[in-house]
Amino acid sequence: MPTPDPNFPSAPYPPGTHITPPPRPPSPSTSSFRLNHLMLRIKNPTQSLKFYNDCLGLHTVFIFNAGPWTIYYLGPRDVSITSLGSSQGLLELYHIPGDEGTEYVSGNEYDRGAGVGFGHVGFTVPDVAAALSRVQSFGFQIIKPLGEAEVSTMGLPPRVGEAEVNEGYKHVFRQLAFVRDPDGYWVELVPQVVKAVGET
Repeated sequence: MPTPDPNFPSAPYPPGTHITPPPRPPSPSTSSFRLNHLMLRIKNPTQSLKFYNDCLGLHTVFIFNAGPWTIYYLGPRDVSITSLGSSQGLLELYHIPGDEGTEYVSGNEYDRGAGVGFGHVGFTVPDVAAALSRVQSFGFQIIKPLGEAEVSTMGLPPRVGEAEVNEGYKHVFRQLAFVRDPDGYWVELVPQVVKAVGET
């Protein structure tokens, strides 16, 4: 009989409870592996760089013309092209000319006939309300403001009812927000400290 994996405890999980598996044991063969970047396809580099760089604070580490498409590599301001291999929190944007007429649909967009696959990119920010004001001042759309916890803004299929979502999750969800980038991707703004139920 196989030994249960403590890093993947068996379900069912109690609603509204964080399951926190113990740290995994050291793995010499993967000890230097890190999630480095995500890639998104974009239609308008000017608008995308305005959103991710000017509005959300990343910077362009490099631009590379690959021939049929151009790559824009973005990251924190202390990242340079020489430190890419050891950096985290990077975003790779692919601009493929001719894609302007192709609809990019987020996996959260059930109402648009999609609702599968990629959901969102997340940013932690010190003050979500201030970040939302900044996003609005740049002319970008807010999908879900602070204080709301409606299922319709959770990126879930319409078959999920309000009463099914745990109140503990709704408490956390009220503290974050979602905005839309120029290509329609959802971007989550999360406070650096999420308050537990009862905290003010």
